Amino acid sequence: MEISPLNLISTPLPVLNSLGLKLRVGLSSEDPMVGRHPTEPYEAFLSVYSPEGLLIERVHMGQIAPTRRKYFDVSEIASKFVPGVDHLAVVHRIPSRIVDQVPDLEDTIELEEEPDYSLFRSVVEYSYPGGGNGSVIYETPPRLNLGQEGRLSSNTITFTCQTVLSDVLNTSVIVIHYSMNPKYSQIATFNYGLHAPSGELAVSGEVKITPFSINVLDMSQIIPQSIHAEQRDSQDGVS
Repeated sequence: MEISPLNLISTPLPVLNSLGLKLRVGLSSEDPMVGRHPTEPYEAFLSVYSPEGLLIERVHMGQIAPTRRKYFDVSEIASKFVPGVDHLAVVHRIPSRIVDQVPDLEDTIELEEEPDYSLFRSVVEYSYPGGGNGSVIYETPPRLNLGQEGRLSSNTITFTCQTVLSDVLNTSVIVIHYSMNPKYSQIATFNYGLHAPSGELAVSGEVKITPFSINVLDMSQIIPQSIHAEQRDSQDGVS
C-alpha cells in the first residue's frame, strides 16, 4: 500500500495565542503496545498553517532517540511564522529510516501492509506563562477526512460536561478541522447545543470552519447574559 510519511503518526495542534496560552507537545519513540514496533529513532516535524488554513512552513524540530520521550516548544517555533493569532499546527513523527528513503516528505512510500501506529499519541500541553498548565493526549484518527470519491467526510460528535461561567472563569471550545489529504477542501459545519443543569436546551448554533484551521468558541459570548444570570448559583456565583 502507498502512504504519506507525514500521515504515519500525526496530531493536529491548536495554537491558542488569543487565550494567552503557550503550547508544548510531548512525543515518544516507544510503542505503547509492547512488542508491536521495536523502538527506533523518530524525526519530529511541524507543519504550520495560517489562520485561513494555508500551509506556510514545515519545520524539522529534531530527533527522538530510541526509548526516549521529548518535549518540543510549539509556540516558540510557530510564532516565527504566525505571531499573535490563533491557527493550526500539525506535528508529524516519522521513523528516521523512512525519512532517509524519501526525497520529499509529501511523496508517498510503498509498504507491504498498512502500518499500525495507533495509540502513538501526543501529549498536548497548554500553560500560562508563570502560571498553571494542563494537558490532553490524543492522535489523528485513521484515514481522517481523506475526501475519497464516494466516501463521506468524517463526522465528530463531542461532549463536554464543564461549561462554566463566572466573574473569574470562562469556557472555550476549540474546534479543529484537519485532513490527512493535503488537497482536502471541504468546509465543515460544527453544530452545538448547550443545556442547563435541568436538561433544558439553553442555546444552540453552528459555525463554519475552513479546512486546516481551528475555531475558538467563547462561551461567554455565545451564551446570552440573561441565561448566564438565570443559571447563576447564589452561593458561589458560578453558572
